[in-house]
Amino acid sequence: MQIVTATENQFSLIEAFLAPYEYYCVQLAAIIRKKTEKIEVLVKNDSLEKGDDILGLFYFDKILLHCLPFAIKKAKGIICLPDFRPPEFELSDFEALIANYFKGSNVRCISGEKNSTDLFLKIFKNLQLEPYYTNTYKLMTLYNQPFEPPEPLSCDDEIRRCYTQDYDSLFDLQKKYIIKEVAPAGKQVSDAECAISLKKILKEQLCFALFSDEEVVAKANTNAIGINWVQIGGVYTHPLYRRNYYAWNLVRAVCQRILKTNRKVCLYVKEKNNPAHILYQHIGFSESGMYEICYFN
Repeated sequence: MQIVTATENQFSLIEAFLAPYEYYCVQLAAIIRKKTEKIEVLVKNDSLEKGDDILGLFYFDKILLHCLPFAIKKAKGIICLPDFRPPEFELSDFEALIANYFKGSNVRCISGEKNSTDLFLKIFKNLQLEPYYTNTYKLMTLYNQPFEPPEPLSCDDEIRRCYTQDYDSLFDLQKKYIIKEVAPAGKQVSDAECAISLKKILKEQLCFALFSDEEVVAKANTNAIGINWVQIGGVYTHPLYRRNYYAWNLVRAVCQRILKTNRKVCLYVKEKNNPAHILYQHIGFSESGMYEICYFN
């Protein structure tokens, strides 16, 4: 077992390997789609010549994104995830290999399927690397057209695609979203941090907002466009405008746009955020696994 860095002519093998598991790691798939450097491949022996050689993938640039099928456990009722039966290998060999790779590294964050992430955390603990905060999420997937909300929008409400010129209108909602759904508890979120994330979204992702009487009151966007899947994030409605099915309408609009590209849709919602979980179920999403984001100093 070895770790090899992918070369450009190996990306077709990597994409084929990733396909059944992509909804667990759309951010990683988005990087692979661009044939980015630093894609590390866990292989059986010491080379990558065919798809069967691959045991797992990861990308690391302070943030670690990963796909380890042998560590993923199927969610109850999920039939789209195939069984992965790698050749016999000692887990201790994998742990030693990963420990050697990351020794002395500056890890800021791990993001990925929960069981795989926990395996990395076990290895990192022996390197005196432990997260100070972890967010746990339910991963949810959508394969078909989203359901319509119970009530239509009023004549004063309108959903629009947003661009860079909408930055000022969206900034306040973006900051509130980061504080509530992304940032570790107690962490101060700066305007500069929000500005960077929002500008990147408006430049690289799909972003929709709901305008009520020409005021932006809710937003939703994609945050990773993979090969066969797109991940939705940034869903936030101003507290004064909730219970009007604004989030439902926005998520539905984003989903419809994504499905036109023949990609499927996924998102993750905080484990204890029951109202959001119920909302996404009403829209048509199904729970498909667990996801973790771990933050390090």
